[in-house]
Amino acid sequence: MTETSIIAQLATQFGAPGLLVGFMVWRELLQRADRKAEREEDMLIRKERAEADKALASSLSALTVTVQNMERK
Repeated sequence: MTETSIIAQLATQFGAPGLLVGFMVWRELLQRADRKAEREEDMLIRKERAEADKALASSLSALTVTVQNMERK
């Protein structure tokens, strides 16, 4: 209901230009929300990638130590 009353207010008080400006503001708010969601998803992916890289580095380090110990024997 609130959206309808806002649209009605824009139309009655400001006419077509008010509706156009209202639409542009609404579209910008939606785009900002979409960009925020994309940034959050990107940050989650980066965190997961960093954790995977840490695990890989740890595994490679352990493998290197194992191979070096095998060469000494």
